[in-house]
Amino acid sequence: MERYLNVTEARRALLGLVDEISGGDRVVITKHGHPRAVLVDAERYALLEDVAWVMSDPARRQAMERARDEMREGDVVRPPKSASPDSAALRTAIASSKKRAKR
Repeated sequence: MERYLNVTEARRALLGLVDEISGGDRVVITKHGHPRAVLVDAERYALLEDVAWVMSDPARRQAMERARDEMREGDVVRPPKSASPDSAALRTAIASSKKRAKR
């Protein structure tokens, strides 16, 4: 869910907003009608940082593109069904994939 609040509204509601934010939810904070900041769940932020890190380097981006091609071909590493879709589960799946590739 995405909500828009101006700075004054966000200031008044900050404690409640922090408790309400989860998963893909985000609150866009505006100033004079223009988006100035976004409040997101810490886990979502960590995932976004990981993606930005991958995409910022051409070699990592190329590896991601190869992984996408492998996925299209059906060669997929999946985390256990009990794992939540968070950055820790992603890192664990990647590590196990690297171990399998070395064999």
